[in-house]
Amino acid sequence: MTSILTNLSSMSALQTMRSLTSSLQQTQDQVSSGLRVARASDDVTYWSISTTMRSDNKANASAADAMGVGQAKADVAYEGTSSIIDILSEFKAKLVTAKDPSMDAAKIQGELSQLNRQAEQIVQSSTFNGVNWLKTDAAAHIRDVDVLDETVVSAFIRNSSDSVGVKLAPIDLRTTSMLNTGGGGILQKDTLDYYMPVGGMYSDTYRHEGHEDHLFIGPQTFAAGDFLTFDLVVDRSSVSAGDTFAITIDKSVIDTALGTTDGVIKNASDIRKVFTQAFQDAGASPYADMYRSYLTDSRRYEIQSLETTSHEGSSIYIENIATSPASTEMQLGLTSSSLINHDNMLESTAMYFSAPFKVMLDATISFDLSIDNAPVTTYTIDRSAVDAALGTSDGIITSADDLKAVIEHVASGSGLDISVSGNKLSFFPDQADYPGYGNKAADFYMSALRPNPPFTLRFDLAEVDITSGQFTVDEYLEGVEHMLSDARDSASTIGSLQQRLTRQLDFTQKMGDVMDQSVSRLVDTDMEEASARLSALQTQQQLAVQSLQIANTSSNTILTLFS
Repeated sequence: MTSILTNLSSMSALQTMRSLTSSLQQTQDQVSSGLRVARASDDVTYWSISTTMRSDNKANASAADAMGVGQAKADVAYEGTSSIIDILSEFKAKLVTAKDPSMDAAKIQGELSQLNRQAEQIVQSSTFNGVNWLKTDAAAHIRDVDVLDETVVSAFIRNSSDSVGVKLAPIDLRTTSMLNTGGGGILQKDTLDYYMPVGGMYSDTYRHEGHEDHLFIGPQTFAAGDFLTFDLVVDRSSVSAGDTFAITIDKSVIDTALGTTDGVIKNASDIRKVFTQAFQDAGASPYADMYRSYLTDSRRYEIQSLETTSHEGSSIYIENIATSPASTEMQLGLTSSSLINHDNMLESTAMYFSAPFKVMLDATISFDLSIDNAPVTTYTIDRSAVDAALGTSDGIITSADDLKAVIEHVASGSGLDISVSGNKLSFFPDQADYPGYGNKAADFYMSALRPNPPFTLRFDLAEVDITSGQFTVDEYLEGVEHMLSDARDSASTIGSLQQRLTRQLDFTQKMGDVMDQSVSRLVDTDMEEASARLSALQTQQQLAVQSLQIANTSSNTILTLFS
């Protein structure tokens, strides 16, 4: 139906024209801006995601810049620490040179002072943007400071709950500080109250049956009526008297032992045979004999315990010597000084008490103990143990006897026995718990006493003075080596942080690229597709214009019927 009031064809063509114009405008906007989603109205979801990711990417870029600053701080601190290590190594070499008594100590001290000043200058100049990890300003000794941290930015994160945050990497300046206002830096002494001089344990694990040697200086001739008598005491110890045998040597014993008739003992080989015969005559041969370590020696001989008595001891004693003539005793060597005299041997350890010291509230001393092959047990001395053992409240150990009392207190019931002679403490199995000497003795192990803290530095690097005599060169060497160890640990700590920041910075930069690509996939215009679509829409628009023109001319055709 054709109507002159309503042109349906024109209306349809106009709607098509409007739709094409809108699509054409949208495509032109996408091409000109390069964005498929430029505003929230284009696509709410993608616009929200892309906006958030762009914001996070900017934050990541800022975090990367901050990490670069942190890297610079770490780099400066590392280079400073590395230089300090070089100086300490040179310092140690100079101290080794000072061990030579022919060297001029004053000149070497001058070089040491210059090295110290150089170290101080390096510490002062290891600064970046006003931050110095090698020079700290804590008023207290570093050991008494709970927290002394510096932080650097290490990451920007958004977690699964959609909250954001900046991660910080801490660096403990207590481990990097070379010089601190209140003391305690790597180049400065420790708190001297923690100095506990308890090192140096000496072990004696050699044990043997009781035996002793004598020097024969004969020959010796026994005439009729000559004799030598003595008591041979076998396996006497602190816990029992042992067995005593009355030994008699005269011309008849000698001739019987040697198969001679002249009563002459020519050498040590002869005296071994004579003593063996005399031991048999006295009933001692099942319990003692002539030890065979000197069989080829013509002058020295030994007597040993066979450890076959009923006693726990392992020893040989010669007592109550009587002779006729008097020179016989000397000729046979029974009164000569023994090169070897091993009686009642035990495995043991020993140490020397060098100076009074204090066990601080947070300090300990530990040691390991095993007797008779029992599992090794660790015992620990702390402040409460010291006060309980000594009946004090200050934790001070003033003497070897004090230290003995403290060790006995913590190792009570272990079977450990301790003796004190002057400043020497000796440790061995208690015979009441582990009876036996020599080859019958219990196996024994006791470690050195281990103080914690294990080492106390007693001087600053600036206080080293090899001409003063306050400390020995060896003590200075030990202290500088401790500084070197701490400096190397500090360099390792800083180096680890450098590696962490480098990896994190590399990751952050890669993440920025990935986020840019991800946003691009979501909102960027595909220019090839958009260009093709734009050309198609422009062609459709031209066709729509022609269609509208045709629709508009249909009414004119009807009017010609009435003209």
